[in-house]
Amino acid sequence: MLKIDNKADIFHYRTLMAILTFSMLLLVGRYFHLQIIEHERFFSKSQVNRVKAKASYAPRGLIVDRNGVVIVENSPTYILTVTPYEMKNIEEQFDKISSIISVPIEEIERRYKKYYRGRFLPTVIAKNLSFAQISQIEEMKLDFPGVQYERFDERLYNTELNDMHILGYLRELDRETIPTLDKSSLYRAGELIGWQGVEREYEKELRYSKGVNYIEVDTYGREIENLNSNNIPAYPGKNLVLTIDSELQKFSRNLLEGKKGSIIVSKVNSGEILSIVSSPSYNLSIFRGETSSKEWEELIESEDKPILNRNISGLYPPGSSFKIVTAINLIEKGLLDPEDNLMCAGSYTPQGSSNTFNCWKEDGHGLVNLRKAISESCNVYFYETVQLIKLNEWISTAKKFGFNQLTEIDLPNEIVGLIPDKEFFIDTYGRWGWSERGVLLNMTLGQGDILVTPLQSLRYINHIASKGKNTAKLKINLNKPTEFYEPINLSEQTWVRLYDGLYDVVNSDGGSGWRARQIKTGITLYGKTSTAENPHGEPHAWFNGFFDLNGEKYSLVVMVENGGGGGAVASPIAGELVNFISSNIEFLAKK
Repeated sequence: MLKIDNKADIFHYRTLMAILTFSMLLLVGRYFHLQIIEHERFFSKSQVNRVKAKASYAPRGLIVDRNGVVIVENSPTYILTVTPYEMKNIEEQFDKISSIISVPIEEIERRYKKYYRGRFLPTVIAKNLSFAQISQIEEMKLDFPGVQYERFDERLYNTELNDMHILGYLRELDRETIPTLDKSSLYRAGELIGWQGVEREYEKELRYSKGVNYIEVDTYGREIENLNSNNIPAYPGKNLVLTIDSELQKFSRNLLEGKKGSIIVSKVNSGEILSIVSSPSYNLSIFRGETSSKEWEELIESEDKPILNRNISGLYPPGSSFKIVTAINLIEKGLLDPEDNLMCAGSYTPQGSSNTFNCWKEDGHGLVNLRKAISESCNVYFYETVQLIKLNEWISTAKKFGFNQLTEIDLPNEIVGLIPDKEFFIDTYGRWGWSERGVLLNMTLGQGDILVTPLQSLRYINHIASKGKNTAKLKINLNKPTEFYEPINLSEQTWVRLYDGLYDVVNSDGGSGWRARQIKTGITLYGKTSTAENPHGEPHAWFNGFFDLNGEKYSLVVMVENGGGGGAVASPIAGELVNFISSNIEFLAKK
């Protein structure tokens, strides 16, 4: 038998043992590094696979009126989300989900693309799921890896008070919008955010603080149990108390039924808005769930412009209410004796001009002094007297009353309006295309290029009602501290003359606003009518007024778009408002 001797010497033996010893030490060292030194890091990673972090939500704050009537509350619903990296066959899963929730697969895919934020983040694909639909998805959990459902609160609006122009609405966030928001708020695609009205203005206060719940899951991603340690609770949003009185708001809206226009009522001393109606509006329930493109197109293309908030974004010529601006200049600067009479024969032709400007009363008002000119809204009187005033002084007076600037009300998207000045006229008509005397003829009647919002008109009448002192800034949040506009310093004689004229507008037989007179209530209403010419149709009808009741001053603005004459159309509405307020004063006085 052939034998082969073992040729390995001691050197080779020792080398092999050294290699084996080094390998063992390397393995032990690596084991020590992983288990001891890197324990926390790898333990955290294992926890990520075992534990799922799930956002939790609290209810959004309620919106109530000044007397506690709930206007906006929350309604529980379910939303469906998907986490892309956990899904096996997206198209197949979407097809199955579509058949369960009765939503076209094209719509699910569209929402998936719109709200997609990354492979590892949940994406909202459906809302307003029923309990039966959620149960069916839960039964087929193994067929839907990466699919989760969450309980979610959506807004439920009081059916009688769902006025979008005050309340606004919530909008779903998409990927394009999120980068524009405050990162500290931790918004995610598919969540709701206040987008208009007080929902937007007070988003920070109304919005809840999100929480995090940690849940143990198995290898299939199925939830096993809730882990109570380290959970972060969610906190509900704060309730918002509005200055609005629900009953007055409903009454005001009914007065504008079938009309386009605006009604605003306020407390002068506090700036609280008791009623603010823009007509027409539309039902906010269309924002529960996703608004279809067809619904949006119908709203946007409507000739009545229901989306437009006429109170703060509608621009209109103010009409004859601006005769008060002229009257202030005449009295303050002593340019005439208010008791002097001028003859109104129904028209006025400026000296050196062939153009004739007509009074609204064709046969004229006869002899007219300042008080009668305000009371009966005589155009010819103001055509003649405005020629005594310098353009820049007239403009300065108008701006003192808040025109050409924001009212600073706590609502978004307010528009400034326009009080044109010399620079405007030069830029618009050229250096020689206008004259100071000519534009004043339009401006004294609140016509021409002047544009104001109904809310600016409310501030205007509030300044007059308070005689320029301690005029509170307008507000919609009852708990917002009261602030004040800059005072307007006029002589007592000026205020007396203005009040005499505004009293006669409503309470004298020839007053243009006699239809607002308060015979039954005995309230003394002061006011000014306006019939603002409109190149696009019938004139806009205005009434601005104020009155005292139980030691409180109330103001109101009525504007009926394309309504006709202010005395014939707006005055009766103002009268009904005053009558309603006097009959329900105990509710309006509440806080």
